[in-house]
Amino acid sequence: MSAAADAPRLDRAEAYTETVHRIYGDRRATPPARELLLAVAYALFVAPGEPGRVLTTAARALGRSSATGRPRFDALVADDAPRYEPPRTAGDWGPGQAPGCEAPRLRPYVYRPRRAAATGEEEAVVPLRPLPEPVVHVGPDYIPPVDYRNEHGICGAAPHHKVLERDPRTGWVLAHWFCKRHVDHAERVTDQVREQNAAAPEPIPNRGGLLPVYFKAPWEEVYRRYAAPSWSPPPYGLSADGWPDPGNPPPARPRRLRAL
Repeated sequence: MSAAADAPRLDRAEAYTETVHRIYGDRRATPPARELLLAVAYALFVAPGEPGRVLTTAARALGRSSATGRPRFDALVADDAPRYEPPRTAGDWGPGQAPGCEAPRLRPYVYRPRRAAATGEEEAVVPLRPLPEPVVHVGPDYIPPVDYRNEHGICGAAPHHKVLERDPRTGWVLAHWFCKRHVDHAERVTDQVREQNAAAPEPIPNRGGLLPVYFKAPWEEVYRRYAAPSWSPPPYGLSADGWPDPGNPPPARPRRLRAL
């Protein structure tokens, strides 16, 4: 084979090596996103097929899910759709799962044993069995940790009321939780953040957007096909490199490949 015929193959090998190196060095790439990016790079450089069939080749390389039997490519592309995902603390929690009430603690927490229920005469009340002496497995200099409710100066009781606060720079959500005894605090915080929430911008995406960073293609059409029906392109663009990052300089914009 002539050197002229080897030149395109060498160019593809160098481009593939450079792309793989960037993918592994990208801290934003979770293992599923990294697998998707590597599959597209493989289909583009290592196993080039018919023009316009790169994504099909990548989907074939990824195979099907052993659990659902569906192509893994579909779920990986849907997970890369640019979007904002609020923290778990801002979601709907079940009883006893949400963070503790963050209202200020008025008195330190002290353990008080439960009293026996009185149903009649005081003489008929059966006292609770006293707690056994604790078995200590630590040294004499050990100091037990302070209860977190006292340490942070918060109530810490089971929450019931949730107040969402939107960051005026990023639009990201911060949840505040309050128990039933601190409804007045929940109402006060709601009044404080109402104007700020109304003026907050659209939330900056914090998930996905890596395919447009490395490859050039009509990604909006691709995302609309695989993402959830409610998905819409964010106003900040599809590429994660173009999203604002408050407090940090804008990331470098490497060249995008034009083969898809």
